[in-house]
Amino acid sequence: MEQKKAKILYIIIAIVIIVGAIVAGIKGFNIELMYSNRQQIIITNNTGFNIEEVKEIAKSVLENKKVKVQKNEWFENSVVISSTEISDEEKENIVNKINEKYSSNILNEDISVISIANTRIRDILKPYILPGIVTFSLILLYFVIVYNKIGIKKVLLTGILTPIITELVFFAIVAITRIPFGRVTSSIAIGLYIVSIGVITSYFQNEKEKLPKANKND
Repeated sequence: MEQKKAKILYIIIAIVIIVGAIVAGIKGFNIELMYSNRQQIIITNNTGFNIEEVKEIAKSVLENKKVKVQKNEWFENSVVISSTEISDEEKENIVNKINEKYSSNILNEDISVISIANTRIRDILKPYILPGIVTFSLILLYFVIVYNKIGIKKVLLTGILTPIITELVFFAIVAITRIPFGRVTSSIAIGLYIVSIGVITSYFQNEKEKLPKANKND
């Protein structure tokens, strides 16, 4: 019965990974706005802005588009409005509504629409690759040293395949569900890796406890 359940689980995992790969190959990932091709405008006044109020204005003008509003890290009284596309008419409407809201006199002619190219997925993941490889190698070495009595082959296969399959399933789900790929998904992927290592450690420890006492102490 347990083997049958395990077989069903493996089939489901394989299907999810295959479907995710197909979706990613055809549509790609749904990249978070701040990493995708986008346009942005920077608006400044003398008194500053309420981010939520500006976000509400931007969303009312840029309907059915991804919108992100954030403070300009270089200027205190400035906001950056980003979207997949901002036309001149939309820019003018945003400026007019902000002028009306804050009784300011921002000139439409002084605001430029800036186009920004997308960031490649490998560049998003690049900061995590080397630390990940080093950490993975050290943990695998630890598993081999501590749990070699339950079988080197078993330790290596479980220690290598479990984290990889976990990450493949996660990214397949991200591709299928169109969850935005970016900082949050990268953090979740790291969290899942840590959890998978904990599960593997617990599994190895249980397997070690099943060994004859003499083998444990060798």
